[in-house]
Amino acid sequence: MEHPEEHYYKVNRFLLSVTGLCPYQSKWRARLIRAVLTVTMLITIVLLINSIFITSDITVDYMVDWIPAFLIVLIALTNLYTRIIHVDKFRELFERMSRDWALQKTHDEAKIMHEHAETARLFTLCCLSAAYIFVGIYIIWMFSSEVLDIISPMNESRPQRQPINIQFFIDDERYSYHVRTQISVVLLVTTTIYISCTGLFQTHAQHVCGMCELLGYRAERLFCVVKNEVACDLNQKSQISYGNIAIFVRQHCNIIKFVDIIETCNTIQFLIDLIGHIIMMSLTLIQMLTFSNFERAFRSISVSIVGLCYMFMSCYMGQRIRDSSSSICEKIFNCAWNNTVVPKQKALLIIMMRRYRPLILTGCKFYVMSLQNFGMILQTTISYCMFMRQF
Repeated sequence: MEHPEEHYYKVNRFLLSVTGLCPYQSKWRARLIRAVLTVTMLITIVLLINSIFITSDITVDYMVDWIPAFLIVLIALTNLYTRIIHVDKFRELFERMSRDWALQKTHDEAKIMHEHAETARLFTLCCLSAAYIFVGIYIIWMFSSEVLDIISPMNESRPQRQPINIQFFIDDERYSYHVRTQISVVLLVTTTIYISCTGLFQTHAQHVCGMCELLGYRAERLFCVVKNEVACDLNQKSQISYGNIAIFVRQHCNIIKFVDIIETCNTIQFLIDLIGHIIMMSLTLIQMLTFSNFERAFRSISVSIVGLCYMFMSCYMGQRIRDSSSSICEKIFNCAWNNTVVPKQKALLIIMMRRYRPLILTGCKFYVMSLQNFGMILQTTISYCMFMRQF
């Protein structure tokens, strides 16, 4: 990914390096980082599973608290490893992006690329800032009792905050500080993984949208020959026009291949996210409808909002890719095809026929990432919530 526009992707590369997913870092460093993250999350998963066996009274409310906490860590772990197995493909995607940036472009075409790259960069920065601010506030809230005891001591120590109502195999009161420290570390780790993977997908998706818009811009000018000479014979004009069509088809094939690689890298995780977030949001909605205290309600609302935003952005970018690829057909129709010869018109018809099959992203061919299906997710979540609330 060596190109002048590398500053657009510095944040993504940093996050990928922190999570051991950067294809350009050393293998031993990447393996060490992955091992640390994996051990941290596996310890939490083991503690959560163990809590079920040592809890004397497992109620519906207990499981409603336990399942979202378990799914958040489990989905973060699957996010990490579904990307690890495709690190080489990420390298290929970045190299393709570098070649796209290196293409000869006009000022307007370069402006299109810069706008989409800047959008991806701002999205990653905003998500990163918002996520760490929220996690930081939650961690401060967990340790607020100890901080207040130091700042403004009282005759008796303030009651310690209990972030989740789950029992572990150790004495919660005696080792409360250790439990909350573990929860804080896991929150930081899972947040970094989610932001890293989401930012990577957004960067690739925005690049596809930029290339589709650039291709549409060129489609409208397929037969526009810019020359300094006043005289130009028919044979030379024909060669230039056929050359434009050949370049257009080659770039179109590159976009299709780029989207296919994105689909390969993300399709399994899309399906896991779909199933996991429907279950998690259904249970958090139950908590919101039957909350017994403010802290539990606030945690449930926060998890629901984050889950909705996470799924919405994936579906939204899938819809953007679909719309951007479909718009090329309209741009081809708007070019000066009526002023060219029949063989060139037939070549355009072949391109337009391919564009009637828009580029899409799916979850294992089971679920298409689109805004329409995001509405289906909301309906399914509410239906499951109403069903589970009866128990």
